[in-house]
Amino acid sequence: MIQRSLENFVVVAILVLIVAIYMYLTVLQATNLEVEEVSRFYMGAKGYVSDEVWYVDAARNILRKIFGLEPKQIGSTFNATLVYPSKDCAMRASNNAQAYGITVVSSAFSKLNAIYVSANSREAIENFGKATNATDIVYGWILGDAEGINNYLNLEHPPMAKYLIALSMLLLGDKPLYWRIPSIAMGMLIVVLTFFIVKKLIACKELAIIVATTVAVDPLIRNLASIALLDIFVAAFTLLTIFFAMNKRYKESLIVLGFASTFKFTALLTFLPVLFLYIGELIERGINKFTEILFKAIEFLLLAILSFIFFQLLVSIPIILKIGFGPWLQQSLWGAISWHLSIKCVGSGCPVASTPWDWFFGVNSFPLYIYPNGSTLYAQGFVPAYMMSFILMLFTLTYRFQKAKSMSKKPWVMFSSLFIAYVLLWIAGAKTQYSFYAVQLTPFIYIYLIIQIYEFLKRDNVIHVLISWKKLFELLWQALLTLLSY
Repeated sequence: MIQRSLENFVVVAILVLIVAIYMYLTVLQATNLEVEEVSRFYMGAKGYVSDEVWYVDAARNILRKIFGLEPKQIGSTFNATLVYPSKDCAMRASNNAQAYGITVVSSAFSKLNAIYVSANSREAIENFGKATNATDIVYGWILGDAEGINNYLNLEHPPMAKYLIALSMLLLGDKPLYWRIPSIAMGMLIVVLTFFIVKKLIACKELAIIVATTVAVDPLIRNLASIALLDIFVAAFTLLTIFFAMNKRYKESLIVLGFASTFKFTALLTFLPVLFLYIGELIERGINKFTEILFKAIEFLLLAILSFIFFQLLVSIPIILKIGFGPWLQQSLWGAISWHLSIKCVGSGCPVASTPWDWFFGVNSFPLYIYPNGSTLYAQGFVPAYMMSFILMLFTLTYRFQKAKSMSKKPWVMFSSLFIAYVLLWIAGAKTQYSFYAVQLTPFIYIYLIIQIYEFLKRDNVIHVLISWKKLFELLWQALLTLLSY
């Protein structure tokens, strides 16, 4: 009893250490990115990294336009972006700012008619805005340089991630590190959930620690957790959905899946691995008839759809009350579905797109940030591990149809079915997928890879896989002989 308690204490201590290391590395990177951008403020840098400009500005707009609130002011000075009807108006305002006790921090806008200012009081900014005919005053961090971004709500994606970003602005303030705290928290949740999922799969705490460690130091996890993109939220709640499914709590799993979809619709791809786990559970319970499994699968799908609709409506109530149900339905549901199934951007000015299989080989990786020295921060995991997991997934394919029990079977099902879901999405029309989407797969890549390698430490398991391929080729050969005999 004492020995078991001591073992549990050691495991918990190691897990806490892993999480602490993850937190240190991620916060350090998030802070360094902020420092890097602020140091280039005079050159027109705005502090945003990659696509977080859309989500952060949308979060700020939701905070002020939907909830009537503003970010917490940091320090003794007030900062705001003033938007004008024309470039000339913005230029005249910039030239007259000093007379109103206003400091122009930046006027480096090419697509938005705006200036970013600082003053000792809010009243000074308000009076200056009225005197110079500003059409909008946005308090907080400088807006991104995009036309109409002061009104942008990012309705093509559900609002939950923006709510969390807005909450961090409201409670802590409007600056890059604070925007990224929700993402950092999601990364921490990913590490912890990975540990518990592996522990549930194979009841081996040591292996669970190893997998959690690899996930914690994976560059894609760290890079996505250090900036304010949506996909790290999707990855965290995908794991939580699977965690409930692994514990045979399928209703709770579907509830979490519905909530996960309020961050981004790609969370719904998790339904496929959950469905396969559910069908596997039915078979284990002795339900083998095709029609019975089919009806239960349809019932399972209907429950997932109800969960999706419920949570989409629930979290969107503030937006629906503001813009109306019809516009919300058109933009946030039908428009979002169309967006996910469309080719979003092509041409030389567009970010590099990739296919789901590219992600495993480091091909067409999305550039998140380009440093002044020319080095690039890519949305890319540890390629050798990703590549090996992909190869092993294909290598063990035939073995999955054998009746023999295998500790790697469920990890293989979760990993392969989520990958297949992305392939199906690509086939359905989403040809412009980006490598940072792969963060949803990352924990399952390591879960499968390490458990599969552990299983292959017994040579007999490798032989069983080879025999399964031999049987397949023999079957194909017999089929070919039968075909040629006619």
